[in-house]
Amino acid sequence: MFLLAGDGISVWVLGVLVTIKALGNETGGSYSLFEEVIYPGQGLPRHVHTMEDETWYMLEGELMWDLGGREFHGKKGSFIHLPRFVPHSFKNKSKKPARMVLMFAPGGVEQWYLDVGEKASDLKAMPPRVTHEGFSQALCRGKEYGIMFIDHREDEEFSNGSVQAGYS
Repeated sequence: MFLLAGDGISVWVLGVLVTIKALGNETGGSYSLFEEVIYPGQGLPRHVHTMEDETWYMLEGELMWDLGGREFHGKKGSFIHLPRFVPHSFKNKSKKPARMVLMFAPGGVEQWYLDVGEKASDLKAMPPRVTHEGFSQALCRGKEYGIMFIDHREDEEFSNGSVQAGYS
């Protein structure tokens, strides 16, 4: 497999631009690999993966991470590895986009991204607004893939296109 920059399957998931570079079925199920762009004010709310471990490598920008209840300031070159069942979230509180590589092992969870994501045809566009319906669908469909959102309900409030609950 060989992909050029920008190649892959790109979708918007909860305000994050996700480009899937390697599907689990392309790696014998051993892993799936993504590139993510997190715009200012965006991030993912606190959640747990019950079926896979996650590894991130930050390529540019800055993110605030909550990893198992401890806060970290990630910058270019930061490496994060979390085994399954560790609650985590991240948010871009800076004024510039952040970009990182994300790997799940084993693969398979990429199907959740494809199920709840909105196709991204313009990779330079700003993130679409996260709607109540979109967040509700992400929560419900997440359960099918062992993703449990913590301290969030289907009736969360939204403002400026990002999920507000759990971020301060």
